[in-house]
Amino acid sequence: MSRTTLTNRESGRIVIDTLCHMGVRHYFMSPGARSSPLIAALAETNDITVTVHYDERGMSFAALGHAMVTGLPSVCITTSGSAVANLLPACVEASHSGVPVIFITADRPPELRGTGANQTILQPGIFGTFVRLSNDLPCPDDPSTSKESLIKAISEAVIVATGDTPGPVHVNVPIREPLLEKNEDKAPTPIDPPQFPQITIAQSPLSLGAFFSTEYGVVVIGRLSAGEQKDVPEIIAWASRLGWPVFCDALSGARLMPGVIRHGDWILQQNDVPSPHRVIHFGGALVSKRIGKWLSACRAGDYIQVRESPMPLDPWSQNPNLIRMGILEFCRSFPHLAPASQDWSIAWKSIDTRCALVLQEQLGASDRLSEPEISRLTARVAFSLNHTLFLANSMPIRDFDSSAESLGDKLIPVFGNRGASGIDGNIATIAGIAMASNRPVLALIGDLAALHDLNSISLLLGQPVTLLIINNHGGGIFRFLPLTVDADTRERFWETPHPFGFAHAAAQFGIEYHNPTTVSSLKDCLSSVTNGPKIVECVTDRDENAKLHNSIADQIREWDFKWPR
Repeated sequence: MSRTTLTNRESGRIVIDTLCHMGVRHYFMSPGARSSPLIAALAETNDITVTVHYDERGMSFAALGHAMVTGLPSVCITTSGSAVANLLPACVEASHSGVPVIFITADRPPELRGTGANQTILQPGIFGTFVRLSNDLPCPDDPSTSKESLIKAISEAVIVATGDTPGPVHVNVPIREPLLEKNEDKAPTPIDPPQFPQITIAQSPLSLGAFFSTEYGVVVIGRLSAGEQKDVPEIIAWASRLGWPVFCDALSGARLMPGVIRHGDWILQQNDVPSPHRVIHFGGALVSKRIGKWLSACRAGDYIQVRESPMPLDPWSQNPNLIRMGILEFCRSFPHLAPASQDWSIAWKSIDTRCALVLQEQLGASDRLSEPEISRLTARVAFSLNHTLFLANSMPIRDFDSSAESLGDKLIPVFGNRGASGIDGNIATIAGIAMASNRPVLALIGDLAALHDLNSISLLLGQPVTLLIINNHGGGIFRFLPLTVDADTRERFWETPHPFGFAHAAAQFGIEYHNPTTVSSLKDCLSSVTNGPKIVECVTDRDENAKLHNSIADQIREWDFKWPR
């Protein structure tokens, strides 16, 4: 007599075999009993990599980092209950960053929902609007479940995660007991995925007319994906032919290239900088709020955004003109540009050079550690050693964005969690990036972000990662925000002061540790390529850091610079 329903073990095997057939090769999981059929299938599958971590939140951020580098979907597998809720922060980041992550969550059967049954919460819909697709499957032993229906559901999840609007998807898998039956067949499931209609973006002929005719235009290269960063040299060459000044975000992969405006955030401390007449904006958002506000003078048809994603990017209510196409494809559509007058671009390069000299005088003349100089040295080391670079949120990415030098034409992949710009999960993300990279990773991170994700340090074991922690014992960024409170109140309620260092954390996980106190000793710590992880902790002072930033800004504000009008 033929069996009409699937066993839990069979359904788990079909799910994993379908994912493998669709090209998924790296899986991240946190163990649990309810997910046993899926875990068993992973254990029985060859030619895949499985990362096991005890914390679902860290595990999911590692999956996020891996998918950032590869552009391919990573799969997260969890048990039921609060384990699923721990995936939400990484899901939010993946959603806003357009990173394909597939969350597969085991669940109690539907009849136990709302009954007070142990480890049972309402999992369907838990990720709300942050997922591109949410699918609550029937139990394997339900008559409606078949091999074909499972293959279709999992294939759709992969296609949506990597499709027109890449991002996270959620597949909820309820499982009845007994959870894991005896293994009867280890042979892979023959997979014949269904055919889904292909989505294409219809492009109307580009006719920008006089858009490029102004001499007061600006090219902006925002955050780019790993794949887009490879095109940066050709994009910059195109912008150079246009003759407009080029502003490159910290996460564009173009920030260290020659010929770009490096210190726009500092320069715009001046009050009399003329606004641009036109802006062509490639890629995603910008780290610098000051640059974004300056660009906001251009509206509607005077502000063109070029990217494939339809996700809105309009924080200044400009109603920009979005052209949905690949950036390189756009540039190649305009191979013969009539260069604009160079006065505007020359002025920007001149003041940028002047700003670079100020930074060198204030930061490079001493061997004393400062936060901007740590960021500049991090860039130099990553460039010279050909490392992948990760920039954590808050002050590290801002100091890099405003103060790093131009170093050369070599491409250095740069990553950060700027979708929702949180300080959670940064160490786990770094670990996932390292797993997918073919080069060591140098990560610049603040003390609060490091404390927030300490339990992910174990994910760094065996990975060539240097975790450079700037420890100013609190949230230094709050010194730069317009908070109308007294210093003691700000210190207690905003800056989160703490007495902690990271030497014991490194010892806990058996990781090499250094505590340099000068620029030269920090350079020595970073100069050698490591085969395993190491933590380098630089202690700075929040008061001195704020004074240094204000001193640089005050010097730039005093300039009497003649702008072309």
